[in-house]
Amino acid sequence: MQHRKPFTHVLFFLFLLTCLLAGLVSVVRIPVKAASSSIVITQVYGGGGNPGATYANDYVELFNLGSTAVDLSTWSIQYASATGAAWSVTNLSGPLAPGKYYLVQLAGGATGSTLPAPDAIGTTNMSTTAGKVALVNTTTTLSGSGCPFDMSVVDFVGYGTNADCSEGSANAPAPSVTAADIRSDNCVDTDDNNADFSLGSPNPHNTSLLPNACLGVINVTSSVSTPNGTYVAGQNIDIEITFSAPVNVTGQPRLSLETGTTDRNATYISGSTSNILTFRYTVAAGDVSDDLDYVSTNSLTLNGGTITGAVGDAVLTLPSPGATGSLGANRDIVIDNQLPPTITVNQASTQPDPTGLFPIDFTVVFSEPIDVATFTPVDITQNGTATGITWNITDSGDHITFTLSATNVTGAGTLKPSIPVNQVTDVLGNPNTTASTSTDNTIVFENTPPDVTVNQASTQADPTGGTPIEFAVSFSEPINVSSFTVGDIIQNGTATGITWHIVDLGNHKNFTLKALAITAPGTTTLQPSIDPDTVTDVAGNGNTASTSTDNVVTFDNDIPPSVTINQAVGQADPTSSFPIKFTVVFSEAIVSSIFTTSDITQNGTATGITWSITNSGDDQTFTLSATSVTGAGILIPIIDVNRVTDLVGNNNMASTSTDNSVTYSPPPTSTPYPTSTPYVYKTSTPRIPPPPPLLAINEFVPRPGHDWNADGIINTGDEYIELLNHGVVDVNLSGYRLDDEANIGSSPFSLPSITLKPGERIVFYGSETGLLLSDGGDGVRLLKSNGQLVDAYNYSTVNFPDQAFCRLPDNGGLDDWNTNCYPTPGLRNSLSGSLLRPPTQNNEDEPLCPIADTLPQDFVLAECAGFGNNIWNRYYWDKFGWYGEMFLPNMNNKWEVFAD
Repeated sequence: MQHRKPFTHVLFFLFLLTCLLAGLVSVVRIPVKAASSSIVITQVYGGGGNPGATYANDYVELFNLGSTAVDLSTWSIQYASATGAAWSVTNLSGPLAPGKYYLVQLAGGATGSTLPAPDAIGTTNMSTTAGKVALVNTTTTLSGSGCPFDMSVVDFVGYGTNADCSEGSANAPAPSVTAADIRSDNCVDTDDNNADFSLGSPNPHNTSLLPNACLGVINVTSSVSTPNGTYVAGQNIDIEITFSAPVNVTGQPRLSLETGTTDRNATYISGSTSNILTFRYTVAAGDVSDDLDYVSTNSLTLNGGTITGAVGDAVLTLPSPGATGSLGANRDIVIDNQLPPTITVNQASTQPDPTGLFPIDFTVVFSEPIDVATFTPVDITQNGTATGITWNITDSGDHITFTLSATNVTGAGTLKPSIPVNQVTDVLGNPNTTASTSTDNTIVFENTPPDVTVNQASTQADPTGGTPIEFAVSFSEPINVSSFTVGDIIQNGTATGITWHIVDLGNHKNFTLKALAITAPGTTTLQPSIDPDTVTDVAGNGNTASTSTDNVVTFDNDIPPSVTINQAVGQADPTSSFPIKFTVVFSEAIVSSIFTTSDITQNGTATGITWSITNSGDDQTFTLSATSVTGAGILIPIIDVNRVTDLVGNNNMASTSTDNSVTYSPPPTSTPYPTSTPYVYKTSTPRIPPPPPLLAINEFVPRPGHDWNADGIINTGDEYIELLNHGVVDVNLSGYRLDDEANIGSSPFSLPSITLKPGERIVFYGSETGLLLSDGGDGVRLLKSNGQLVDAYNYSTVNFPDQAFCRLPDNGGLDDWNTNCYPTPGLRNSLSGSLLRPPTQNNEDEPLCPIADTLPQDFVLAECAGFGNNIWNRYYWDKFGWYGEMFLPNMNNKWEVFAD
């Protein structure tokens, strides 16, 4: 609360009249306000921006010398020149806690250092040598020259010789570009500017500085009537709390003491108006302490009373117990409950049971502080079956609670420690007269590693062309299921891009390992194994390396190879030179010996073409070259269906292309001049048109399983489409549109004006485009603004979340689509590796409920969280005839039905 001395108009008029008649004064200074008890002005600097200035800006610093926070939201700093009547206003904001500074940055220039981050910013220019600064608890502008004091002015500084108003008898001294008016003691406001302020180097502080309370506790000890020693029930202990300044006390403040099972209070008895307060504690039966101290730093409470200083409430925070200035550090006072100590021994709260790891921890708790020298490992009796135990004892610091640790065990079994009678004494030498008790002091130590076998599932066909492909994984004992993940699976076969899934059969020993998807084409093998020490049992022991009888399954996907033919990179079009090159890319390795020039069909107008085929070496990528052409025109090579086969005999599909057309015209023939004239030949460089922009759909995910757009929710907004500039020139996306299948579904999305450089890619999410890609089959199209189709791909049912459709190779094989890619938005396409997690995603993601977006809403409500929770009841679904009266087969697993 701020206290003010209001104007007394009659007295003020009579005083002025007297002064005028006497011709005594030309400047009036009247101490018309009381010293501030909350916020005060602590620094004033007006040199900002001047040549040689310490800081580039003028500033005013405030400080809360009170004991409560003050809301400055309606307050302001106001400034007027030395004799001026026009006041400029800078509004303040926010609360200011006790002991905290507040920095107001005002106008300035480029000269000088930058201020710390200001808490408020104004545009006022203050004079370097003389002026008036008012702290006002409103934003209403003051008026008039001289002293504009009213109840709203909280603090005021008039500085420099010429200022026509100040607090007290004289102005604060005149500052300079390198000196500020600085309050000598931030905790004292005498309402005399000349007494409170002196010149010093500018040193502004903002609210980020740690609090510096003005009145608080500096020491706690006992009185001379309570020397060091041992005290018992009925005796008084007087405790003295010393403050940094005299305080006034009302009521019965108290100090909470740490006295064993029950904390006791010491109650205030004397000391008001001094800086030392005395509190009395009477020892009660059962109290115990080996070094008496208070409970915590906030143990001093008012209990309905008050402890105040000259300028507000005292800060009651005490030195930390045991630290310098605390009762425990200053005195050695022992409280004896005159009882023998009792003991409990139990498992530590965080100790796994069973376990195979060290240390194995127990918690030992005494009823009172003990003589720690009497408590050693020899006091421990082992009642379990484990042998060769090495014990270690750790004191928590209070001499009451200890950690008993087994750091080594040579013979597995149970650990069950106890403490017999007369083994340990309290600080006064009283031994425990009863043996320790416990709720649970037994822990099983087991250090045998689990064995594991991996084999084909008994029902698994081999070879197979379908998924899932199942293996049986069996451990010799129950394992910690959280330690067994797909990352522990080692694939020793030739298949790549395998999506693994682990199913616990319920006993935590037997699992089904499923290969849900395989991206490798052709005939490949799956051969999973588990390395040692990758999975732990419930005791924490790592597994041995897996063994098997037969863990190999052959997979043949029976997919006919697709093929793309396009202009080779760098091929001029049109051209008049040979060879004319095209790139032929198959989706998998083929029998290259049967791929000959007779498999090439020419669909263009050029005739008499001599073809040549060169294998890159991988039996997938070939260079098709026209080495001669007799009839000029367009070359458009294609490969019809069933011309070549993959390594397992699957015939190819018809070739596709992005641009497999090249125009050939023979070079011009020159005619020499007549022989009577010297030959002059003119040559010209044929004008080659710039290469066309090449933009294509590179990857898309219709059914997301992760928060790809990082908005915290997994939904259709995470569906994405990735575009790639696979040409050699920049492409501006303005004028292109994205759409799903023609004439159905969502409205086209116009791409923004963004330029992609060659090789760059960009990702558009469903939350931005509004395109909904159906899980039941749909299309993705890239269009020009006139509707001309640039690129497209149609897909059928999406089998699982995060199934990505992508082109491989990533740059160059732009018609080679693969339907089982790993999602890699904004990154190079991939068929293998660990599933990437979006960079902003954490382990607290909204759980995925993998229901296709083509299923009825009733499925979602019953299957997914908030209403359902992956419920499965075949009779429920069959009873109501959901989904077009489809018959649900007699399967007990919803995923089997879903796949069917």
